[in-house]
Amino acid sequence: MYDLSLSPSLTFDDAPGLEIGEWEVLGDARVETRFRFRTGITSVAPWLPLSGSSRSWPVRLTNGGLFNSCVPSADIASRTKIYGVAYEARGTTMAVDIDLTPTQERQDPVGISEAPDAETAAREAVLGALAGRVPTEHDLVVLFVTADYDVPTLYQAAVAVASPAAVVGCSGTDGLTHHGHVAAGCVAVVLPGDKRSFGVCHVARDEGDIAGSARRATEIARERAGEVHPHSVVLLLTDGLTPDQREAARGAYEVTGALIPFVGGAAGDSLQWERTYTFGDGAVRENGILAVWINSQAPIAVSVGHGWRPAGKPMLVTRTGGTVVHELDGKPAVDAYLAELSRELKADDPEFFLKVLENPVGIPNARGRYDVRQLHAYLPEGGGLNFNTGISEHSILQVMNCDDESLLEGARDAAESASAQLGSAARLALVFSCGSRVPLLADRVADEASAISAGLAGAAVCGFYTYGEFARVNGSTGVHNSSVAILAL
Repeated sequence: MYDLSLSPSLTFDDAPGLEIGEWEVLGDARVETRFRFRTGITSVAPWLPLSGSSRSWPVRLTNGGLFNSCVPSADIASRTKIYGVAYEARGTTMAVDIDLTPTQERQDPVGISEAPDAETAAREAVLGALAGRVPTEHDLVVLFVTADYDVPTLYQAAVAVASPAAVVGCSGTDGLTHHGHVAAGCVAVVLPGDKRSFGVCHVARDEGDIAGSARRATEIARERAGEVHPHSVVLLLTDGLTPDQREAARGAYEVTGALIPFVGGAAGDSLQWERTYTFGDGAVRENGILAVWINSQAPIAVSVGHGWRPAGKPMLVTRTGGTVVHELDGKPAVDAYLAELSRELKADDPEFFLKVLENPVGIPNARGRYDVRQLHAYLPEGGGLNFNTGISEHSILQVMNCDDESLLEGARDAAESASAQLGSAARLALVFSCGSRVPLLADRVADEASAISAGLAGAAVCGFYTYGEFARVNGSTGVHNSSVAILAL
């Protein structure tokens, strides 16, 4: 794969063809040419044919266009330089940059550190992601860390290295990249701001108005991002101990509406359920809601998948309160739930919550699929089931099950869905996978990131294991458990 990066950008909607005129080699690293766009063209000459050659490879236009194949002349193909080019479009001659460096030879965009010291880990991960790039005030560094670090110290160290770029992120159960699973460490990626704009807002959660807190963060983030590019998405990160994650999603949705997707996750702490962190906008919080509004010149894709399948009969939610389902089919919810399991399990089992990870419940959604909910934290008195997000009365629940292959297939399906939305190859995926999937996949947990990368044609992957996933797509509430949410760029 070769990348053809044009700057300033061009709009191909009304002129998709590319016709090459004369060209001339200037020294060792520069080519000057003149070309114009023309509708319906299928091949060009002399040095950039789009078809008809046995020596061809895909070429991706970073502003969203796509050639099926491209074969530069032998002289050009032997180089990995930045070529200065001039083009004439609608009577105006402008300068562009063409980067003919093969994608597989480019610096890996993801930085990883497993250093035990917080400052060292932050520095190594951020510098690895920067890969020699000098950060600017328009860039965004996204950092996910396991909760065994001194997170405030790590955040300050990351800010020092990345300055003047903004730094955002949160703690997670574990990290994941296309290189594999990161059980203890931090992972980082840099989103350049040359074709994107970012607005960041990080607020403390108002316990009495979680939706209002999320709404305020999202509104301010939108204002700070401006309106400079046609595609938008909101990255939403919350404290994993937020009483009802559905309220955070509701607040974000009140700003985004149905047309702007949001994606992200709830921070984690390796399934200890004691303390989680979000950071950005100059603060580290244990009760935070962080919104990052992203405007992009290129298309953006959000998807979600899980791999769970229904294993029990449909049950009607007949009484709820907050995040607790008290009754299913008019019976104590815990009794109705346990009766649907294919194995013996008692509510007083000391490993109850570890064992029920294998059997969350599914809520049918408008896409004909299921939004998954995991049992959470404790069993209320009176025979109820507690979840980390509210479930409405008169909902239908079914006990779900899975196996390793179905979970990996669900992750791959989510990636392929994101790729299909983009219409061209993704360069990077930010991934938010549920912390419950770590013990479920066990020694195959590293295969999940590999499956996601494969579903995105080898794109880089950076993410963390969450206490709940956000992915607002058609027919979904936007809140998920035991699922994989993906932001593909």
